[in-house]
Amino acid sequence: MLDEHGVKARIGFLTSVLGSRYAFDQLARDVTPFVLRLTAECFTRRDLLLKASKAALVASQMPGVLRRALEAGHGTSFTYIVGLDGLEALHAGVGALAPYVSEFPNFQVYQAHNSVMAGLRTPGAQDLEHYLQARVVIEDIMGPTGLRPAAWECYRPLWYFTFAEEPLVGAR
Repeated sequence: MLDEHGVKARIGFLTSVLGSRYAFDQLARDVTPFVLRLTAECFTRRDLLLKASKAALVASQMPGVLRRALEAGHGTSFTYIVGLDGLEALHAGVGALAPYVSEFPNFQVYQAHNSVMAGLRTPGAQDLEHYLQARVVIEDIMGPTGLRPAAWECYRPLWYFTFAEEPLVGAR
């Protein structure tokens, strides 16, 4: 335990391969405080868009992974790349995960660095309007949780100064 040694920090693990009750219970015994940051990335076309180790976790399994981590006493969150899924899939996926997160998820704007990557975007994600609509969907789902984004901890975020018409405070 970090606090037993005077360390005021926590271990955060960004992964899609940790998920068993046994693993989370062992972490609760040996590594606390701990936060699981599940690499959701996208909810559809996972076998096409992600490497095999990430794609092995299907979207329907994700809520259970987060629930098991919470039940073991850990912090929970996830990463998601806006622009890979359509808005309906985003809504369904984020809605399924929201009850099991204790920290605001990391939502990134998809950036296509070349024509191949551009072809992986969901239809409409080449336009700013897609990201503005995604932002509204996410705010509708995450707003009632009371969790808020911290602009400094997200790479390519959707929020900088406000979230659901509330000013974001703190370091940028």
